[in-house]
Amino acid sequence: MDKFDHAIIGLLKQNARQSVAAIGNAVGLSRTAVNERIRKLEDRGVIRSYTIELGGDLQAQKVCAYFELTFRPFDLQGVKQQFAQIPEICQAHALSGSTDVLLFVEAASMEQLTRVRQQLSELPDLEKIVTSTAFDQLV
Repeated sequence: MDKFDHAIIGLLKQNARQSVAAIGNAVGLSRTAVNERIRKLEDRGVIRSYTIELGGDLQAQKVCAYFELTFRPFDLQGVKQQFAQIPEICQAHALSGSTDVLLFVEAASMEQLTRVRQQLSELPDLEKIVTSTAFDQLV
Protein backbone atom coordinates (compact mmCIF):
# COMPACT_ATOMS: atom_id res chain seq x y z
CA MET A 1 0.00 0.00 0.00
CA ASP A 2 1.25 3.43 -0.86
CA LYS A 3 0.35 6.94 0.29
CA PHE A 4 -2.62 7.10 -2.11
CA ASP A 5 -4.11 3.86 -0.75
CA HIS A 6 -3.72 5.12 2.81
CA ALA A 7 -5.35 8.44 1.88
CA ILE A 8 -8.24 6.69 0.12
CA ILE A 9 -8.83 4.43 3.12
CA GLY A 10 -8.76 7.44 5.46
CA LEU A 11 -11.36 9.24 3.36
CA LEU A 12 -13.58 6.14 3.14
CA LYS A 13 -13.38 5.74 6.93
CA GLN A 14 -14.66 9.30 7.30
CA ASN A 15 -17.49 8.81 4.80
CA ALA A 16 -17.82 5.61 2.79
CA ARG A 17 -20.61 7.13 0.70
CA GLN A 18 -18.61 9.99 -0.79
CA SER A 19 -18.17 9.86 -4.52
CA VAL A 20 -15.12 8.38 -6.17
CA ALA A 21 -14.67 11.73 -7.94
CA ALA A 22 -14.57 13.56 -4.59
CA ILE A 23 -11.97 11.10 -3.28
CA GLY A 24 -9.95 11.55 -6.49
CA ASN A 25 -10.00 15.34 -6.08
CA ALA A 26 -8.88 15.02 -2.46
CA VAL A 27 -5.95 12.69 -3.19
CA GLY A 28 -4.96 14.01 -6.62
CA LEU A 29 -5.93 10.97 -8.72
CA SER A 30 -8.46 10.44 -11.49
CA ARG A 31 -11.83 8.87 -10.76
CA THR A 32 -10.79 5.79 -12.74
CA ALA A 33 -7.54 5.41 -10.78
CA VAL A 34 -9.36 5.70 -7.45
CA ASN A 35 -11.99 3.18 -8.56
CA GLU A 36 -9.27 0.70 -9.53
CA ARG A 37 -7.40 1.19 -6.25
CA ILE A 38 -10.58 0.65 -4.22
CA ARG A 39 -11.36 -2.52 -6.20
CA LYS A 40 -7.82 -3.86 -5.55
CA LEU A 41 -8.08 -3.02 -1.84
CA GLU A 42 -11.36 -4.95 -1.72
CA ASP A 43 -9.89 -7.90 -3.67
CA ARG A 44 -6.92 -8.10 -1.28
CA GLY A 45 -9.23 -8.00 1.74
CA VAL A 46 -7.90 -4.68 3.00
CA ILE A 47 -11.42 -3.28 2.67
CA ARG A 48 -13.82 -5.99 3.82
CA SER A 49 -17.07 -4.10 4.20
CA TYR A 50 -18.79 -0.77 4.23
CA THR A 51 -20.94 0.06 7.20
CA ILE A 52 -22.99 2.79 8.80
CA GLU A 53 -22.69 4.43 12.18
CA LEU A 54 -25.99 5.28 13.80
CA GLY A 55 -26.45 8.55 15.60
CA GLY A 56 -29.15 10.23 17.60
CA ASP A 57 -32.01 8.16 18.97
CA LEU A 58 -31.07 4.98 17.10
CA GLN A 59 -27.58 4.94 18.62
CA ALA A 60 -29.02 5.37 22.10
CA GLN A 61 -31.32 2.37 21.66
CA LYS A 62 -28.53 -0.16 21.06
CA VAL A 63 -27.52 -2.54 23.81
CA CYS A 64 -23.84 -3.50 23.80
CA ALA A 65 -22.02 -6.25 25.66
CA TYR A 66 -18.70 -8.04 25.82
CA PHE A 67 -18.65 -11.81 26.06
CA GLU A 68 -15.60 -13.69 27.35
CA LEU A 69 -15.66 -17.28 26.12
CA THR A 70 -13.54 -20.21 27.26
CA PHE A 71 -13.59 -23.49 25.33
CA ARG A 72 -12.20 -26.94 26.13
CA PRO A 73 -10.82 -27.88 23.65
CA PHE A 74 -10.53 -24.64 21.65
CA ASP A 75 -11.15 -25.03 17.91
CA LEU A 76 -10.51 -21.59 16.39
CA GLN A 77 -11.80 -22.46 12.91
CA GLY A 78 -14.93 -24.05 14.31
CA VAL A 79 -15.88 -21.07 16.45
CA LYS A 80 -15.18 -18.65 13.59
CA GLN A 81 -17.77 -20.48 11.52
CA GLN A 82 -20.26 -20.39 14.40
CA PHE A 83 -19.71 -16.66 14.97
CA ALA A 84 -20.41 -15.95 11.30
CA GLN A 85 -23.97 -17.19 11.95
CA ILE A 86 -24.61 -14.47 14.57
CA PRO A 87 -24.95 -11.06 12.88
CA GLU A 88 -24.96 -9.13 16.16
CA ILE A 89 -21.29 -9.97 16.71
CA CYS A 90 -19.35 -6.85 15.71
CA GLN A 91 -15.88 -7.96 16.79
CA ALA A 92 -14.33 -11.27 17.77
CA HIS A 93 -10.79 -11.60 19.08
CA ALA A 94 -8.84 -14.74 19.94
CA LEU A 95 -6.88 -14.07 23.14
CA SER A 96 -4.01 -15.49 25.09
CA GLY A 97 -4.55 -16.31 28.74
CA SER A 98 -7.50 -17.96 30.44
CA THR A 99 -10.11 -16.48 28.06
CA ASP A 100 -10.05 -17.88 24.51
CA VAL A 101 -12.32 -15.37 22.77
CA LEU A 102 -13.58 -11.86 23.46
CA LEU A 103 -16.69 -10.78 21.55
CA PHE A 104 -18.23 -7.34 21.20
CA VAL A 105 -21.95 -7.56 20.45
CA GLU A 106 -24.49 -4.88 19.58
CA ALA A 107 -28.18 -5.69 19.79
CA ALA A 108 -31.37 -3.70 19.25
CA SER A 109 -32.77 -4.67 22.65
CA MET A 110 -31.98 -6.50 25.86
CA GLU A 111 -34.19 -9.37 24.65
CA GLN A 112 -32.12 -9.68 21.47
CA LEU A 113 -28.92 -9.59 23.53
CA THR A 114 -30.32 -12.38 25.70
CA ARG A 115 -31.02 -14.45 22.55
CA VAL A 116 -27.42 -13.93 21.40
CA ARG A 117 -26.15 -15.07 24.80
CA GLN A 118 -28.33 -18.17 24.53
CA GLN A 119 -26.90 -18.93 21.08
CA LEU A 120 -23.38 -18.54 22.44
CA SER A 121 -24.10 -20.78 25.43
CA GLU A 122 -25.03 -23.59 23.00
CA LEU A 123 -21.65 -23.55 21.21
CA PRO A 124 -19.83 -26.91 21.25
CA ASP A 125 -17.04 -27.28 23.82
CA LEU A 126 -17.97 -24.02 25.61
CA GLU A 127 -16.72 -24.28 29.16
CA LYS A 128 -17.41 -20.76 30.45
CA ILE A 129 -19.14 -17.56 29.33
CA VAL A 130 -18.89 -14.20 31.11
CA THR A 131 -21.14 -11.34 30.00
CA SER A 132 -20.38 -7.68 30.67
CA THR A 133 -23.02 -5.22 29.50
CA ALA A 134 -21.65 -1.84 28.42
CA PHE A 135 -23.38 1.14 30.03
CA ASP A 136 -21.72 3.99 28.18
CA GLN A 137 -19.10 4.55 25.48
CA LEU A 138 -16.45 6.83 26.98
CA VAL A 139 -14.19 7.34 23.99
